[in-house]
Amino acid sequence: MASNCTRQTPQALRMFKRCLAAWSLLLLCLLSPTAPADNAPLQVIDFQLRWKHQFQFAGYYAAIAQGYYREEGLEVRLHQGAPGKTPVEEVLAGRAQYAESNSELLYERLNGKPLVALAAIFQHSPSVLLARADAGIRTVHDLLGKRVMLMNAQTDADFLTMFRREGMDAGRIQLQPSSYAIEDLASGKVDAFNSYLTNEPYFLQQQGIDYVVISPSTYGIDFYSDILFTSEAEVEEHPERVEAFRRASLRGWRYAMDHPEEIIELLLKQYQVPKSLAHLQFEAQVMRSLILPDLVEIGHMNPGRWQRMAEAFLEQNMVPDTSRLEGFSYDPNPPQQVKRLQRIIVVISLGAALALAVTLALLAIQRRLMREIRLRKQAEAEVRTLAFNDNLTGLPNRNSFIPYAKQKLLSAKRSGEHLALCYIDLNKFKEINDRHGHQAGDAVLVHAAKAISSSIREADMAARMGGDEFVILLDGVNNAADTERLTNLICKAVAQPLHWQGRTLRVTASLGVALCPQDGDELSELMAKADAAMFYKKAAMLVLR
Repeated sequence: MASNCTRQTPQALRMFKRCLAAWSLLLLCLLSPTAPADNAPLQVIDFQLRWKHQFQFAGYYAAIAQGYYREEGLEVRLHQGAPGKTPVEEVLAGRAQYAESNSELLYERLNGKPLVALAAIFQHSPSVLLARADAGIRTVHDLLGKRVMLMNAQTDADFLTMFRREGMDAGRIQLQPSSYAIEDLASGKVDAFNSYLTNEPYFLQQQGIDYVVISPSTYGIDFYSDILFTSEAEVEEHPERVEAFRRASLRGWRYAMDHPEEIIELLLKQYQVPKSLAHLQFEAQVMRSLILPDLVEIGHMNPGRWQRMAEAFLEQNMVPDTSRLEGFSYDPNPPQQVKRLQRIIVVISLGAALALAVTLALLAIQRRLMREIRLRKQAEAEVRTLAFNDNLTGLPNRNSFIPYAKQKLLSAKRSGEHLALCYIDLNKFKEINDRHGHQAGDAVLVHAAKAISSSIREADMAARMGGDEFVILLDGVNNAADTERLTNLICKAVAQPLHWQGRTLRVTASLGVALCPQDGDELSELMAKADAAMFYKKAAMLVLR
């Protein structure tokens, strides 16, 4: 009898393992997205582009060329845009299932159109105003009384919001409908022209025309652009297809960002794009700074950004309210997925205790994985914060400031904008540190950081470089008087007394300034000159004492 049990025990274990494997396979089949059969016909998808074939739509060309759509069971046909042919109208009319649009997508949604945003490809809008450098236009306020071409209120809500928030009456600007011809700016027919950073600047550079860029982002208006979208009906009736199309499209964008030259060659040979090789390379380079593929997940959408964009439309009285924001941004885990999981649970519950055990084990693994992912994301966020922000003062640090300043200087060099770099060193800081201890020194550094931050404008950037040294990049300073006024405010704010643990601590700031382009247009050169100017002032103060 004992030997019989001994023989049956391994057999029972084998049966248990087989049963477990069978139920595991069933679970995997149910939980996995339905893959198209090899012999299943491809679903034909019509996709509406915003304009003619160009690198702006690189991700969709890549998804077709690399077979990403076909892997999802889709055959995608791309349709070029044209004046009067809008992607929103094409999708609503059923002539296209998917399309790409700008901020007018949100405008139409808030006005009741059943549209859903699937992914924001451009994290920052390329829409800007261009002005000839010799027209005397440097800031948005210089547009008053000038001839400015725009498209329409829906498309240019960011420009109108910029005018409004800067206290400008749009009625005092000679607004004209866009001719889509950059030659009107080149010839002086208009003073400012609505443009894409990826396109029109190239034409001006080719003609040797210096220009100034006026961007809403400089004034705190930061819209998404080139937004992949579909209709509510498509999401409700074909959720798996929506997920598959979005997944393949984002794969295509990732490939395009990693292989721009390959996509450029594809555009020239297969799509017969009339742009030159140099123009497409220019477009690809500028797009990278707008998509930010190395910093942000391609397609990322932030609810707060959508809310701010909706409020911009509301400010212009273009929409009744922002209530229709709910459900506008695509949820990759829609209710249909929840119902699908419920059906799986029913199947498993009918299977017996073994299936239930397997399910619980898988759910436990999933919870552990989600917890590990959440903890890892939190740790990554903390690492990023420590890497780019000063732990004591909360200001950006050297790692954050230097790339930002280099990018601003490069932009200023192209647009002719004036910047000022300020180097600050605290006077008597060592004396306070030695006399009252490091806690007092830390309190003084925090006080100085707050004083500097409260004295600069939103467009400026301050950072702690180390020790008691700070640096500031002042944006859009037009003359020496502007710079002197701002630096005097900063020095006065730092010099205010700090009441700490029953003591009154006082420090002052030695501040040196270097101007761009007068003192140079390279960061290392400007920092060296500002540092020298600061030490000159500090030495002068020591002599006076």
